[in-house]
Formats: sequence, C-alpha cells, structure tokens
Amino acid sequence: MGKKLIELKHITKAFDGEEVVKDLNLYINENEFITLVGPSGCGKTTTLRMIGGFETPDAGEIILNGEVVNNLPPYERPINTVFQRYALFPHLNVFDNVAFGLRNYNRQFQELKSNVRRAYEDEKQALLKSLMNKTASKDDKKEAKIRLKEIRYEIDEAIIEEKDKLITFKRQEIETRYQKKYHVLEKKMKALENRDEAIEKAQEELDALMEVVNAEIKANRLQKAKILAKHDRAIKSLRRIAWEEDLGELKAELRQLELQEAEEMKKSSSLMMSKHHIKEAVTDVLKLVKLEGYEDRKINSLSGGQQQRVAIARAVVNKPKILLLDEPLAALDLKLRQNMQYELKEMQRELGITFVFVTHDQEEALTMSDTVVVMDRGIIQQIGTPEDIYNEPKNRFVASFIGESNIIRGVYKGNKQVEFMGSIFTCVDENFEEGEACDVVIRPEDFDVVPLGQAKLIGIVDATIFKGVHFEICALVDGVEFVLHQYENAKIGDKIGFSVDPYEIHLMKVPMHEKV
Repeated sequence: MGKKLIELKHITKAFDGEEVVKDLNLYINENEFITLVGPSGCGKTTTLRMIGGFETPDAGEIILNGEVVNNLPPYERPINTVFQRYALFPHLNVFDNVAFGLRNYNRQFQELKSNVRRAYEDEKQALLKSLMNKTASKDDKKEAKIRLKEIRYEIDEAIIEEKDKLITFKRQEIETRYQKKYHVLEKKMKALENRDEAIEKAQEELDALMEVVNAEIKANRLQKAKILAKHDRAIKSLRRIAWEEDLGELKAELRQLELQEAEEMKKSSSLMMSKHHIKEAVTDVLKLVKLEGYEDRKINSLSGGQQQRVAIARAVVNKPKILLLDEPLAALDLKLRQNMQYELKEMQRELGITFVFVTHDQEEALTMSDTVVVMDRGIIQQIGTPEDIYNEPKNRFVASFIGESNIIRGVYKGNKQVEFMGSIFTCVDENFEEGEACDVVIRPEDFDVVPLGQAKLIGIVDATIFKGVHFEICALVDGVEFVLHQYENAKIGDKIGFSVDPYEIHLMKVPMHEKV
C-alpha cells in the first residue's frame, strides 16, 4: 500500500451537546479503497463530511498529504464527493454536468497553493503549540504571533511567485508542443505542394473514369446508385489528388491548431483548461463510466444508474487525489447495485484514486474494500481487511454486525480447548488464560450437520427459511438458539446433530464490565 494520504488524529465532533464522533484516530493510504461501515447514527457520514470539509471537528486534526486542513474550505482540498442523491444539475446535459468542474475550478492552482503551505506546515504547527503552551513567556508568544503573520505573508508571496513560474513553464510547454505539430504538418504540406504531374495525371484519369460512369448510368438509369457505389472508392481516391482535397484538409488542420494554441495560451494565464482539452477529458471519463454517446442527453431522461455514473464522472474528471462516496448506491435496485459495486472497484484501480466509501450495507463493504472500518456510536470498533473483519471479529458488535454469527459464552480450558454448551471443543486460539471466560463465535455456514451419535451439539429444529442458495435452520440447544446455513432442509420439531471444525471456532475476549 502507498504512503499515508489522510490522517485523522483524535477527532471529536458533537451536535447539540451529543458526541457523534469520539476521539477517532485513522489513517488512509494513497490509492486505497477504504469503507466506513456501521449502523445509522454511528458517525461514519460525519467523519466523511469532516474529511471533505463540510463539517469542522471540535477537536483533533485532519491532515491531508502532510497539511493540517481543519479550516481549509472544501474547494481548496484535493477531494471530490459523490453524494447519495447525486446533486446533478437538471438544466445541463450530461456533457455540461461532467465539464462543470473543469470550467469553474482550477485543480492545478489549488495543488500549487497546497504545496507552498505544506513547506511551512511544521514551523506553523510548532508556533501554534507555543501559543497554546501555558508555560511559555509573553515574549515567546509575542514572537510566535509575529512569525505567524510573517508566514502568512511569505505564503502569499510564494504562491504568486510559484504561479508565475508555472505559467511561464506552461507557455513554454505549449509553444514547444505546437511547434512540433506545425513542423509535422508543414512537412506533409510541402510534399503535397510539389506534385503538378501527379495532379494533372489524376485529373485525366478522373475525367476518363467519369465518362465511363456516366455512360453506364445512361445505359441503365435504374442502377445509378449501384453504379456510383461500385466506382465510389476510385472516384474519391482520384479527387483527393486532382482536387487537392488532402492539401485542403491539412491547411484546415493547421488553422485549427493555430486556434487551439491561441486558446491554450490565453487560458494559461489563469491555469485553466482550454475547450478542446475539456472535451478530451470529458470524452475519456464518459468512456470510463460507459456513457459514450450520452453527451447531449438531459439528466431527467437518464435512469438512476446512469445518473449515478454521471455523478461519478463529474467527480473524477479533474483527477482528485481523494474521492468521497456517501452511500452512492443506496437508491439503486439490487441487481444494478451489485453490478456497480464491481464497476466502482475496477474504476478505482484504473484511476489510482483513493476512495473513501460510506455504507451501512455489510456485504457492500466486504465486496468492494481493501480496508474496512467498522464504527458504532462514534467509535471505531475494528479496522482490517474484509477477510480479517469477517473471520476475526474483535468484539460482539463486529461479529453481530458483519454477517451473521452465533455467539456463545464459554470458558478457555487451556491447550487450545474451549468449553461451551457442556461440551469441550478443540480450537486454534491460545491467547487466553486457563479458566478465562471468552465469547465463542461460529458463523452459521461453518456448522456441519452430522448423525446424532457423532454430534457434540444436538438441537431441536425451531424454524427454517429458504434463502435461495441455502436454507437457514434455527435449532434450540438447551434453550439457546443456534443458526445454521445448510444446503439441505430439516423438518421443524426434528432433532439435528451438528459439529464444527477447530479452525471455524473464533474466540473473543470478554469486556471487563461483562466479567463476573
């Protein structure tokens, strides 16, 4: 994984006196697909909004690419957001919706300013800590304030200087690039201008061919279209030389290049993109989201899935470092939602952008993510890969929220043995003291149904539900309900025996407040 791109340090946020995010610490790597998942009200969307700059933390630091950005407005952050309701402009067509940011926002200039500010970041933070230090003298604090003012002035001056350098460099690059194009075109035009004999010969051959064509048409007027089609390629080929069409095309191309260069030079003073570069960028991103040919469509004529693709295209077209996605699939039907999960993941790999995704859907989080952050009541419960989160939950909340789990209180007997429901089972965990209480987690799909004589647990079938791929069987063992996923059904009221392999048993520490 790449370097740290986002760091959240001791972030706290409250609304109306109620803390919704509590002392949150998290880092996100470059080019990572990370998902914040949890029930409604757990603080995941608030965390996302603080990263994007739509909310300001009450305490803690948000660090983007080495710069503390707590007070930086959203438009100055290298971030774009895809909202649940897409927030598209209904009066603009698809092309203009996607191009909006390119026409109205200067990503390059914002990155320049960020680079300048970052050069002063360590000194600035040290001075701010000095001002907060109660033991610092008045003179030290006075000097710190003076230096902070100097830094603001130096940053403004450096931004102007760096912008001028960038504009000069950009103009030199434009001039060099177009000179190469002019040279290629002029060479082609020169080759076409010195061919009088070829033109004369082509004119003669074209006249002769047209006599043949006209004679054939005169002989059979009903077949005129077929006759013209038969000779079409030869006629066009001779006309290109005889009428100097290819030379005319090159001259038109030269005029177009001159107009494009003039526009790029004009736009370079503001570091904005020219029209033809905007068109290229929009065309490329619409191809990426599979909406080629939809440029002129009105937003209200698109399906929900197509509107979502437009929102994603608009968000990624100016190549932000970070893309925030706030439950963007929530409004889609199940099949389209599943398709878009895979497409978003593939898009993230292709773009190389850091995706921060928010959802309350556990399956969605496991399907798409490199890293999953499980939250509850404003606190991170566990961070890990989808496999770690599912197979090695750290507490009852994670085990219950991510997928389905059977959680039973047991006692660790030592030597990789655990006792629960009156039986001893072999397990693979060993970081427990002998006699220590523990929570035993077994996923429903990990139970094996066996003959009653071989079973360690015997239950009475209480209910069954067909889930499409499998049956969900609920069985009572000494009054405790167990859930099993099996391919074969069982009858309500029947006895059922089941066992579990050692590596399918996961043990969790019991919280101190739950220990007797």
